Amino acid sequence: MKLKARKTYRLGVGILFPLIYYFSPNKIVVEMFIAYLLGIMTTIEVVRKIAPVFWSTMAKHSKGILKEEPGKITGTTAYLLSCFIIIAAFQKYIAITAILFLLFGDMAATLVGVRFGRIKFFGGKKSLEGSLAFLVTCLIIGYLLRFIFPELGVAKILWGSLGATIIEAIPLPIDDNFTVGIGTALILWLVP
Repeated sequence: MKLKARKTYRLGVGILFPLIYYFSPNKIVVEMFIAYLLGIMTTIEVVRKIAPVFWSTMAKHSKGILKEEPGKITGTTAYLLSCFIIIAAFQKYIAITAILFLLFGDMAATLVGVRFGRIKFFGGKKSLEGSLAFLVTCLIIGYLLRFIFPELGVAKILWGSLGATIIEAIPLPIDDNFTVGIGTALILWLVP
C-alpha cells in the first residue's frame, strides 16, 4: 500500500511539470513553479537533517508517501532538481521526453520489480523484470511522443530508452530520480 501511495503521489505531482511546460510558450512559468517547490523542499531537507524527529513524524503521517529512511536527499527533491536542470538546459521535446521516461519508467520498474521480480542483480536491489518494464514503458512513451514531437527520431527513442534503463539499474551513489532524468536528456541530445 505504501508503494502504491508513493507512486500515485509521484505520478500526480510529477506529471504537472511536463504538462505545464508543454502548454507554456516558454520555460519561465514551469521553472518558477519548480523553483518554488524546490525552496519548500530545501527547507524540509534542512529541518530533516537538524530535527530527525520532525521527519519521522511527517513520514508516519504521510500515508506511505514519504519514506522513513530516505537517502541523503529525498526522492522528491532529487526529482525537482532534475526537472529544473533538464528544462533549463534542453529543448522542449528532449526535456519532456526525459522527464516522462523517468516518471513512468521508474514507476513501471518499481511496480513490476516488486511484484514479479525474480531475477535479481546488484545485490538484490534491482530485477531483470523491473528493468524490462522500465525499457518497454520508455519505448511506448517514446513512440507516442513521436506524434507530438516529430524531431524525436527512432534512434533517439531507442538509445534514450536503453540509456535510461541502464542508468536506473546501476546502483549509483546519487539518487536515480536525479541521474535517470539528466542522463536520459544528455543521451537524447547527443543521438542524431
